[in-house]
Amino acid sequence: MNPIEELTNLFIKFPGIGRRQARRFAYFIIQSNPSFTSRLARQIESAQKNVRLDPISFQYFYSEDPSQKFSPITEDTSRDGSLLMIVEKDVDIESVEKSRAFHGRYFVLGGLAPLVDTDLENSIRTRELVKLIEEKGLKNDISEIIFALSANPEGDRTADLLKQKITPLQERFKFTISQLGRGFSTGTEVEYSDADTLANALENRK
Repeated sequence: MNPIEELTNLFIKFPGIGRRQARRFAYFIIQSNPSFTSRLARQIESAQKNVRLDPISFQYFYSEDPSQKFSPITEDTSRDGSLLMIVEKDVDIESVEKSRAFHGRYFVLGGLAPLVDTDLENSIRTRELVKLIEEKGLKNDISEIIFALSANPEGDRTADLLKQKITPLQERFKFTISQLGRGFSTGTEVEYSDADTLANALENRK
């Protein structure tokens, strides 16, 4: 296949990238200095080699130590392990951390539930979340679950469906379920919210 077409098809797979933007990326790569493209290739290879997936939070983290299995946040004993924030993607954790308003643990869903799909297990980490909550409940290590999902129809639907899944566990282990409150406007994505907005939303969670 024509390399320009092949690059275009590869870039289209990136989130939020349409064909026109992908085509621009393809021509940019072709026109770039060979040292740049070589560096890009090395960094992609390094990321695949040294970026790992935390088996508890499902957060990606960088480490050159092959024996390190957990992210720095999971290993941080100063954090309140009884507080569990549910987010859509890794970049949301970065946004929340900048607010300095949350000192608990995270769980990354890996996406949101599509509006037309009722099978949550195929779109997000539902089984893994339920298992984690049950494990923490048995250890008496769960006091609150905070849904920090985008304020849009997909985010609201995901939160509602997950609440149905974990309500039996809530009744069993007596923890609180909350979500971001005032200051987090309808239609807003966590990823694009500034630190002050997220801090206010966390303080006023309901």
